Amino acid sequence: MLEAKGWHVEKLHGNQFQEGLPDLAISHMNYSLRFIETKVRRGNTLKFTDAQKRKFPILHATGWPIFVIAHEDLRGLKMQTERERMYAKLFREPNVMLALDKYTVQYVF
Repeated sequence: MLEAKGWHVEKLHGNQFQEGLPDLAISHMNYSLRFIETKVRRGNTLKFTDAQKRKFPILHATGWPIFVIAHEDLRGLKMQTERERMYAKLFREPNVMLALDKYTVQYVF
């Protein structure tokens, strides 16, 4: 969907030497660079790795715009409206710090 809207999408893969990075880096000719962490939501909780809990606040504080996109399942035609709603979040303030805080995680969805 992002590529269909003109975004260049790069998957960021962690390994034993590189961990705690968001899943995707996206760029567009008309917008600034963004980083996306995708999560499968189970109820009202999100699970982050220890490396993400350690690194995301540092990356956020130093200017990385990290957006957490979380949902049970966004596949299929009937989820198109929900995908558009999630896409619209990329034009708001980065929500990574809300997602990391157990008291505000519900505002990510």
